[in-house]
Amino acid sequence: MCEKNRLLLVFLLVLVFSASAVYAQMDIYLYNEEVANDIDIEAFLEDGEVVLVDGGSGEGSMKYVETGPAPPPYPQVQVWEKDIERLGPTSNQVDGLRFINHGTHWVKNRQALVLWTIEIPQALERFDTEFGEDLTLSLWVDWNRDEMWNKNEKMIHAHVNLHEFFASSEETIRVHYLTGFQIPDIDAMVLAEKQGDSLRDVVNLWVRGIVSYDDPDVSPDGEQIFGEVEDYRVKYMMTPRGKKEL
Repeated sequence: MCEKNRLLLVFLLVLVFSASAVYAQMDIYLYNEEVANDIDIEAFLEDGEVVLVDGGSGEGSMKYVETGPAPPPYPQVQVWEKDIERLGPTSNQVDGLRFINHGTHWVKNRQALVLWTIEIPQALERFDTEFGEDLTLSLWVDWNRDEMWNKNEKMIHAHVNLHEFFASSEETIRVHYLTGFQIPDIDAMVLAEKQGDSLRDVVNLWVRGIVSYDDPDVSPDGEQIFGEVEDYRVKYMMTPRGKKEL
């Protein structure tokens, strides 16, 4: 009986190991060179930890970011295939972008860091020839708050080539790609919304991020064959103007 139980235990362990191997996930950490001076690159490449060179990790910044979709009249994008490459672990949630804001708000002339998570499901079944072109990551910010995203409001247009990672023995591949852009001075572009402390003017801005495939003309509206579109509302702190007169 003991021998039979031992063999059963070994069999179950083999099943658990096999299931773990089949449903394994590989995480890939990549970054754009423009962020190299802002973070500890070695820490990021090791396990995805984002440590800011000027101190902190930016872990708390997402609590000041709201998820979309952006309300009308912001344009929508019709995506025909949402279950291939996508932002985040699921195409049903807005969870593929992380904003690392150097504190709680964006501030002019600082570097805004954006961490993209792109998931490739069923990677085990994909061929390297499917990844001969680049994934395209695009991000717009409605700086003037006219409820649309214009061409001059595209802040990120990055291309990620994943050809070297296929064919794969992993069930899922998750790519973490860190990008950044310089935050403009929008004081003259918009009127501030007062929120909280009278010493600070805070503006809410809608951001749209899109993952598409080798698409130089990707647009924040219209249609695309595959990918995912995610909207976020972030906070921008305008220049302090002094105490408000009573």
